[in-house]
Amino acid sequence: MDLNELYSGMRAALESPVDAATIDLLSTEAARYASTVGWANGVIDKDDTIVRAFDKLRETAEIRCQQDRNTDIATLHDALAALVLAISTHDEDIDPSPDNDDLNHDT
Repeated sequence: MDLNELYSGMRAALESPVDAATIDLLSTEAARYASTVGWANGVIDKDDTIVRAFDKLRETAEIRCQQDRNTDIATLHDALAALVLAISTHDEDIDPSPDNDDLNHDT
């Protein structure tokens, strides 16, 4: 699964009735990506497009989780949060310039 497929799958999962198996698959894929971003040689998301897109999904998951109190949605939220943090932390470590400090994760 590539990153675009992951994004599309997560968006679809958040717009549909909860399917635990699908959310498990998507959360596992997000964790796989989060654990491998450190291997990238350069900045992954210089213009913050990826981080903003996945963070918007994270916000959607948070809202849905608060409404539904569904643990599968909470799992998806946590996977999204870990992915966003991994990418933004990696990019900040590679390029600590002020214009790359998008989420202020280290303050």
